[in-house]
Amino acid sequence: MDVRDDTVWDGATPFATLVPTANGAVSLQLVAPLVIGRDVATSVVAALTQARVAALDVGDALMRAAARDAGWTGALRAPLVAPAGRGERLDPVAVVGTLLDGAAVERRGLSRRTVAIRVTTADRLRMKVKVPDRADLMPEMLAAALDTALAIRRRFGRMASGVHSISIDDGAGGFDDHRTAGSATSGTGTFFLDTSLACGEAMDAQRRRAAGGRSISAQVRRPWFSIDGVVAHEYWHNLDTTVAARPATYVEINRALGAELGVDTFEHALRGRETTAPPAWQHALARIVQEVSLYATTNMREATAEMFKLWWCAPTDEPPAPLVACFGSLLDRFYPPSV
Repeated sequence: MDVRDDTVWDGATPFATLVPTANGAVSLQLVAPLVIGRDVATSVVAALTQARVAALDVGDALMRAAARDAGWTGALRAPLVAPAGRGERLDPVAVVGTLLDGAAVERRGLSRRTVAIRVTTADRLRMKVKVPDRADLMPEMLAAALDTALAIRRRFGRMASGVHSISIDDGAGGFDDHRTAGSATSGTGTFFLDTSLACGEAMDAQRRRAAGGRSISAQVRRPWFSIDGVVAHEYWHNLDTTVAARPATYVEINRALGAELGVDTFEHALRGRETTAPPAWQHALARIVQEVSLYATTNMREATAEMFKLWWCAPTDEPPAPLVACFGSLLDRFYPPSV
């Protein structure tokens, strides 16, 4: 690929246009929908580097990984700045350390097959992440997962203290078919993520498998990555044990979400697909699909996890959907920020 007239060309075919952004960088606007794989990302970054593009404002995980591998630098989720000279691939643990401001990052253990990282923040919060030691490991995705988990821990205090580690491992999480992005079991202190969220080759393969299909789970938008959304979703499965342990609070949340949807309880909305469901229940169910996701209609636990994901990973350029905003206001009411 090469850059000509503010356009990235793939031979004689235009690939994307370069669009200036308010922060002095450029973003990429694809000419046609395309599944971006590792090879494409590497070629685009090489073309931009060759064309001396100064800064790139892009949210695609594979594009960012290719840029960082080529020596581009920048803060977590921020625009990336082109290298002054030839880029050098750094140790992934060191990269995570540069991306988590004010935190001590250290490698734990000496396994040749696993990268284990422990992070300790300035306010003495700790979190561990374990991932296979692979050449396609994307350090920024590890940093994002840790950053989101630590931020949730900080916001919810003791309620969120039960989670202390993240394991990214297909085998341990039971994700051999790559149909599940994450899983959590209350009481273990660990939740599991699929390697397609943090390893380039696995992400490339997952994108090809999913090409043309519809995702049933809620998708987060910039500045968030997919791994942020999955971490938030799975963390909620730890937080919701506190809600379930307080029946009166659970009932109030259920009724308040139902009121937002125009039904008596949220559970009535979830029953909107029943053949005998009244129109109000059917309409409420349709709103869940539209404002949250199809997966949110599975049951109450998955619905609240999906709403938590969208509330926590809300984009900066628009407010959340009414149902998600209602859920967030209920969390602030019943579980105000820790002081």
